[in-house]
Amino acid sequence: MKRLPLCAAALAVSLLAGSACGTLAPYAAVVNGHRISQRSLDNELNAIKSNEIYRRAIEAGQTRIVGSGEGTFDLAFVARVLTRDIYFELVHQGVERRRLKITDTQMAAARRSVVERLEDERVLAAFSRSYQTTLVRRSAEVDALESSLKGPVDRDAEARAYYDAHTADFEKACVSHILVPTKQKADELAARLAKGEDFAEVAKAESKDPGTAQVGGDLGCFTRDAQLVPEFLQAAFSQPVGQVGPPVQTTFGFHLIKVSSRTSPSFEDAKSDVQKKLRSTSSPQLTSWLQRTLLTAKVKLNPKFGTFSTAGGSPSVIPPQAPAGLQNPAGGGLGTGGGTGGASPAP
Repeated sequence: MKRLPLCAAALAVSLLAGSACGTLAPYAAVVNGHRISQRSLDNELNAIKSNEIYRRAIEAGQTRIVGSGEGTFDLAFVARVLTRDIYFELVHQGVERRRLKITDTQMAAARRSVVERLEDERVLAAFSRSYQTTLVRRSAEVDALESSLKGPVDRDAEARAYYDAHTADFEKACVSHILVPTKQKADELAARLAKGEDFAEVAKAESKDPGTAQVGGDLGCFTRDAQLVPEFLQAAFSQPVGQVGPPVQTTFGFHLIKVSSRTSPSFEDAKSDVQKKLRSTSSPQLTSWLQRTLLTAKVKLNPKFGTFSTAGGSPSVIPPQAPAGLQNPAGGGLGTGGGTGGASPAP
């Protein structure tokens, strides 16, 4: 991803490489003596920005990608992507130290895992072939290192143990809603529904959610980790089934929510979802290894991108402070689940 440091402060990140004020070494970070080049970071940022489906999914989670200046990237977003690149570099070094070989079979399995996390083959296909290979190899190396750290595992027993400890995570709520801009309007519609008007017909006529109004407000079924605002999820998993709850305010407006059902699947019914969750979640062994390795790693960051901090037990790149008028709002968090993430940058 290419950046154009504004010459007044060399802080904003842009698409035009090589026009910085003064000479900066062509690296984004050096991790235990191994360079992460500016060019590779440029390529990654541009790959994310250019993949329209993937970009929309990230931005839907309230993560800002582009910066306030023309052709720039948000400073916090760049810091999150670079943090992940540092993590992946440490994983790569761990794989090499253990002399783990990545086979074609492992690459094929890793590709399936990446597609699964992206939830659509087309999202991966929209990246350049070289970046697809990067994503798949990262996933394969994480899997290989994790397997090395965990040793032989009974996958069925592991899945069963995870399900038993996280049963509530697999509960599904099937929900419809009506979205309106004001509390007054929500109260008015709630009164009409209380008198017996059909929820779906009211949703078609009154809801301001273009994605669900024409299907009677039907949002389908989802679990507690759905990409929905917290207030909505709280209502969906707490209010009585079959009743229209009181208006719920979110950043989108006021929702009248009707939960048609909530079910807790058996282990057998949830098994594929459990296995998917395990594939996208760091094992305790990998998490512990990564925490220890990050705290002892020698990380040198190009000052253009901020500083690398190990404070608070969550080592990460801290973006530089932009000058007045150029400050970019911080984006959403960048998870590191399994070292591969889900809908976060660089899966």
